[in-house]
Amino acid sequence: MLILHKLHGLGNDFLVFDAHQEGASSFLDNDMLQARAVCDRHCGVGADGVIAVRIADTAAADYRMTVWNADGSRAEMSGNGLRCVAGYIRRVLGWEKATLRVMTDAGVRVVTFLESSGFETCCVVSMGSPVLQADAVPFRMEAPLPSPPVDVSLHVGAETVKATVLSLGNPHCTVFVEDVRAAPVARLGAQLERHPAFPNRTNVEFASVRNRQNLEVAFWERGVGQTSASGTGACAAAVAAMLKGLVDHTVTVHTERGTLKVRWEMTTNEVTLTGNTCYIARIEWAGIGI
Repeated sequence: MLILHKLHGLGNDFLVFDAHQEGASSFLDNDMLQARAVCDRHCGVGADGVIAVRIADTAAADYRMTVWNADGSRAEMSGNGLRCVAGYIRRVLGWEKATLRVMTDAGVRVVTFLESSGFETCCVVSMGSPVLQADAVPFRMEAPLPSPPVDVSLHVGAETVKATVLSLGNPHCTVFVEDVRAAPVARLGAQLERHPAFPNRTNVEFASVRNRQNLEVAFWERGVGQTSASGTGACAAAVAAMLKGLVDHTVTVHTERGTLKVRWEMTTNEVTLTGNTCYIARIEWAGIGI
């Protein structure tokens, strides 16, 4: 039996569990299959991802998080997942300090708690510096690429789209559209995720600019599919819009279920993400072989 805790950030939902508990080893020994099973929305609990939390083995962090996508693949980083982890550590593990340092596969990220009320936790997450070098994303094409890779032409089937490519610990591809609600998120997102220019696949954002302070974004997440929100995706779309000079360096990102605030501090090159997470439930998962 494995105890899981379900949380969401604007509908982007995660199952978080203590990797030190009895039963966790059975999950971790067969992580891909277990992640697929528990994230299945018909035969499992249902989620966009599952996250193991353990005490960090380095003085640089308080805890470590490991993320699996719904298809069982590993994710280097998740902004909404990190906020859900912070909400879990605050609510379930009783963390009382104002800040929390979490080690991810993309490095240490610092969470600053703003407010906790009921099932809601609001916090600011340091997302690190955006990676704008194509090889480091990784993003590879035979044709010469602009640096940073802004408005790169990608051939997808019979059409060509302009994309801005970067990494926030995980790869992102942002396409600007006139109307997010009319964007072919499922069709084009699935094709771009597996475009040969992205050797590790990619997350995809469809963004439209309302004005210099507001951006509307729809998301296709690598290993998950269409989601109502994405923390790293919101940051990637905001940075892409900033690189193109379309918005200011602090912007509100409007998603299907609410807003996130993204700031790119040019003096430190640090991107921060502010938003709420909500605790949903405690679950006993019978699992596969647990």
